[in-house]
Amino acid sequence: MKTGILIAFEGGENVGKSTISKFLTKELNRMGFPAIWTREPGGTNCPVSEKIRDILIDSENKICNKTEALLFAASRAQHIWKLIIPSLKKGINVISDRFVLSSHVYQGIARKIGVHRVKAINNFACEGLKPDIIFLLDLDVIKGQKRTPQKKKDRIELEDIKFHQALRKGFLRLAKKDPTIIIINAEPPIEKVCQEVLRHTLGIIEQKRREI
Repeated sequence: MKTGILIAFEGGENVGKSTISKFLTKELNRMGFPAIWTREPGGTNCPVSEKIRDILIDSENKICNKTEALLFAASRAQHIWKLIIPSLKKGINVISDRFVLSSHVYQGIARKIGVHRVKAINNFACEGLKPDIIFLLDLDVIKGQKRTPQKKKDRIELEDIKFHQALRKGFLRLAKKDPTIIIINAEPPIEKVCQEVLRHTLGIIEQKRREI
């Protein structure tokens, strides 16, 4: 039985997932709620998952859509086994920059594999593990691209505007069907978005405490 909670941050590129998830991790630790930050693909202290990440993001690699979906699931299975489950069992809250919803949208919708197929792959990879909270950071694609720092883009960031617009629509479509997904407007100043996420998180932690 897990005692920590799993919080996932989702959304398209450049919506602030890393910044806000790291802020939340720092604040929870400061307030006495042990938390660890991690990311997907890859994972904190998960060398196998990180090696799969290197394959996935390398812009030199031409990867079949099915292979891409399977590699994401493989990285996730290792991530869950190596880091997430052990941390949750110790009562440590896990804050993940992306989780399975990204696969449903990126490969299932934008790559047109089919959400049902991607879900089947990840049901095996995750063995029933689901986030307690999913924050979907929503931002207009063009506005997000203007935030892009001057760095080399990875294989997925290099996709065209239609791909990224399909991602946003896909996330919002799936969010309407899942009550655990909290849609956050990512357009306001980052400090305001961080505080909104913290408020939601503390409310849910308190709710879960009352349920124990």
